[in-house]
Amino acid sequence: MAWDGVHLFECPTRVFYGHGASATTGEQLAALGVTRALLVSDPGVAGAGLVERLASVIGAAGIGVAVYAKTEQNPTTVNLGEIVGLYHSAGCDGLVGLGGGSAMDAAKAAAALIENGGSIWDYRGKDLVPRPGPPVVCLPTTCGTGAEVTFVVVITDPSEHFKIVCAARNLAARVALVDPELVLTAPPHVIAATGADALAHAVESYLNVGSDPLLDALDLRAIELIGANLVSAAYDRDREAVGHVSLASLIAGIAFNMNANAIVHAASTPVTARHGVPHGVANAIFLPAGLDFLRPACEPKLREVALALGADAGGLDVAGAARLGVEAVRSLLCKVELPSSLREWGLDPADLDIPTLVEDAMQSRNIATNPRPVTREDLAELYRVVAG
Repeated sequence: MAWDGVHLFECPTRVFYGHGASATTGEQLAALGVTRALLVSDPGVAGAGLVERLASVIGAAGIGVAVYAKTEQNPTTVNLGEIVGLYHSAGCDGLVGLGGGSAMDAAKAAAALIENGGSIWDYRGKDLVPRPGPPVVCLPTTCGTGAEVTFVVVITDPSEHFKIVCAARNLAARVALVDPELVLTAPPHVIAATGADALAHAVESYLNVGSDPLLDALDLRAIELIGANLVSAAYDRDREAVGHVSLASLIAGIAFNMNANAIVHAASTPVTARHGVPHGVANAIFLPAGLDFLRPACEPKLREVALALGADAGGLDVAGAARLGVEAVRSLLCKVELPSSLREWGLDPADLDIPTLVEDAMQSRNIATNPRPVTREDLAELYRVVAG
């Protein structure tokens, strides 16, 4: 790469990784001065017994607990209003985000509103959150979003069918407790889809124009871990494999937090907002076609992706090895039985309003970070390809 400027790297969130890390939640809250925590989660995590389990851990440390377990699959402005209201009425002074990216983003976004007021729309964009909110501790129960260590929150406004993306250092959680034991309760399709999300994070961060040698090292290691372990994690419930994929998600989160993603996330996000396709599933659907679009601009790096996923590129020129990289990604997603098109997921292509999706995608911060310039017609063609 050309060293044409100064590169920033930071991860202000304190990270504790390993089996059993969640047992220290009360201790971490106490160290942050929290006396009563609002535990933010979702119905699925609550149904698996994890909310009750963590509330007990927190309570055993002498810290009061209020619970909000109604976060939607894509957290909404309505969820934020309810969380902020409960935080105040229950007399809380800290938050815990327990779940996938939805619950963790909801906790982080609510903390920002508690301190700074207004609407989440006020903070759409970059570096617009002026002050950090009350302490937030995040515990992922999936292996995909990396939200426990990112400065980013994504909140859906259901009245606009639009995902609001806010990126600011003051959105970061104070502490992340990454405990693979929490992921072991997730169904296979959730591990597969969230693992695909982590793969998209790592690959897009590695390919985009904001990459640098430090981030490259993180991204390639995350890709290696996902390639070697996702199938066993999803279908064998192999404890070690789940741990490796959880670690990969964390590593990818630290990396893409610094340089964003690319065309895959830009195009998939509007489909999630307007049609309810789960975020990880949407990224899995868009990833092979998106990478094929980017391929002419980043063939040497896609060769490295192929190698990181265990493909044999011997005897291939760089262009052939790059195509192998795209196919290695496609093959892994197929092995974990993720849909290859929106039709296969259950969405009728006739229901896609492609011009509206294109306009939404063009507003994404990930458009500017693509290694290959993206036009509206490029996005329209991508939507036609993945429609099925």
